[in-house]
Amino acid sequence: MSDLVGVDLGGTKILARFVNPETGWSEKRVKRPTPSTGPSDVLEAVAEVIEELDPDRTSPAIGIGVPGLVTADGIVTRCPNINGWDSPVDVAATLSKRLDRPVAVGNDVNVGTLAEHRVGAGQGTTAMAGVFVGTGVGGGLIINNRLVAGARGMAGEIGHVTTHTGGRVCGCGERGHLEAYAGRAGLEREARRLHAAGTENELVRLAQNGRIKSSHIAKALASGDSVTEDLIADAVEALAIGIGSMATLLDLPLVVMGGGVVDRLGKDFLQQISESTAFGGFGSSVCELKLAERIDDAGVVGAAILAADQFL
Repeated sequence: MSDLVGVDLGGTKILARFVNPETGWSEKRVKRPTPSTGPSDVLEAVAEVIEELDPDRTSPAIGIGVPGLVTADGIVTRCPNINGWDSPVDVAATLSKRLDRPVAVGNDVNVGTLAEHRVGAGQGTTAMAGVFVGTGVGGGLIINNRLVAGARGMAGEIGHVTTHTGGRVCGCGERGHLEAYAGRAGLEREARRLHAAGTENELVRLAQNGRIKSSHIAKALASGDSVTEDLIADAVEALAIGIGSMATLLDLPLVVMGGGVVDRLGKDFLQQISESTAFGGFGSSVCELKLAERIDDAGVVGAAILAADQFL
């Protein structure tokens, strides 16, 4: 099979690499910042990155992972993490015309889950979920060896499952969603709210006026900061409720977990989730939790696999 170009389109960067969809091998890379001037400029930048990586047009198809809701025909209906992207855009058709090659478009977490299933921690299973805990919490589903995105691209969106009725405000504006408790941004909002209310904590001290990063969370935990310990206990509870319920509902034997927060906190974090008394559904015996293996290139690899599945 030919090597394909996979693209990881994020809120801050565009990354493209050549990928062998069968082995997951990837090489070369072109990277540039994501424009903040709207989807037209973003898609032009994506096209330029692809042309720089593949000037001889050796890739017969292109795969792109996008941080938003994507329909089956490649229309991105919502993309809140990219500035100025506030209406649906037919990314597949626009880039296919611009590049004169077929273009497959998928949600970034969905393609990351696809990469883990084919060439990562999920190899050998026919059903699994990917749960990625970073700035937010995203999820993807594999059922009967197929990526399931849903009619509107929302399948697997575990971050927006309600775990605490009437709870903290999520980045989407609703209350009590898992993401509000486990996502890095949700943890930061709560840490800063507590700090402003008089409860000083190591997270705010470490970050000062900058963004609270996953590395700050790990350092604050290591220092024994009680506020951070409480926040992570809340995150563990929310993840246990959501993951256990999803695994029971869909009969999933495996959940692969990745993302910046999980990468930093590692196996101990997964063990806390698995051993939590809050684990939803029929309990932690329903599914195994594994760390993701494609930490650095899941997006580009999964995007290329998606293109291969659709066009080759």
